[in-house]
Amino acid sequence: MYRVFYVICIFAVFAFAACGGDPEDAGTSSNGLAGNSNDSSQGSVSNGGNSSAGSVPSAGSSPSASGNSSSSGGTSSGSGNSSASSAFSSISSAGSSSNGIGIASHVMVQIAAGTFSMGSPGTESERHDDETQHSVALTKGFLMGKYQVTQELYQMVMGSNPSYFTTDVASEEVQAKRPVEEVSWYDALVFCNRLSALENLTPVYSINGSTDPSAWGSVPTSSDAAWNAVTANWNANGYRLPTEAEWEYACRAGTTTTYNFGNSWSGDWGWYDGNSNSKTHEVGMKTPNAWGLYDMHGNVWEQCWDRYDADYYTEDGADMDPRGPTSRSSRVVRGGSWDSGAQSLRSAYRLISDPFYGDICVGFRVVRVSP
Repeated sequence: MYRVFYVICIFAVFAFAACGGDPEDAGTSSNGLAGNSNDSSQGSVSNGGNSSAGSVPSAGSSPSASGNSSSSGGTSSGSGNSSASSAFSSISSAGSSSNGIGIASHVMVQIAAGTFSMGSPGTESERHDDETQHSVALTKGFLMGKYQVTQELYQMVMGSNPSYFTTDVASEEVQAKRPVEEVSWYDALVFCNRLSALENLTPVYSINGSTDPSAWGSVPTSSDAAWNAVTANWNANGYRLPTEAEWEYACRAGTTTTYNFGNSWSGDWGWYDGNSNSKTHEVGMKTPNAWGLYDMHGNVWEQCWDRYDADYYTEDGADMDPRGPTSRSSRVVRGGSWDSGAQSLRSAYRLISDPFYGDICVGFRVVRVSP
């Protein structure tokens, strides 16, 4: 039987503790996260630390986003995917004056429709059985957050900041621009609909027939049937979480390699346990991928819409605009965090998370349909 380790982010020692379990049992774990059996290995690393970036790698045309970028890019060494070679451009969302939010770290990047190889090849080091490689077509383009949702944006939208990391900011970094964490999947639903309302967009998520989070009641701290049955209006123009396929497509940015910059890990591209100094960092400090997206590897895990099923991507119908299984309560997080080993930052790596569970390693970024 497929085995996983349950992963606990224990701040007192900044280490992962693990116990065996099956993916199906993730909803009953005490810590809410479940990983794979070799999570404790570190992989190969080089050049860790807080690097400043160089020039954004080109994938067709250069991005032209407005907003406050903490760095520009570097040079990508990942292999290209011709169907997605010019799939991006950037637009300002809340960074512009037109929507009234005024948060410079809230910038959206245009991702074009395309086809890619999702999962990992059998030859990839540290791969797992739930990473079955298969071709996926995304038939509609979308906008994705250039950065992980920051504490300043979350505070403005929600009126509170649940993050653990609100002090001890790294030198020359801005506290408010660190990613929000200690947010559950349920919290992310509320955030998305509230941000949509603030920008006069149509909310995506509905619970008990309402798109108004104030009608949903308090955010549950344990598994909740009504919240688990949330529905999504996929034609609405408001904010939502990315599907797992959208996330990996955007992370890879046309590459087929282990990471979106090559097959060997480098700390120039993300915050992980080898360079983070056991904390989160301001978004946008590392090199972006070829489509101008920052922190797709590391800093905080990112919530996805999909429920987790180890075998879902071997099923019929999972090759075009997949949105995950329709049953189960556990969801998927992607990308790795400041506390992850390099193998958990791989583009294909999948982690299970309870929807009610918030963790100092977990945040999210948003997407919405292209205008």
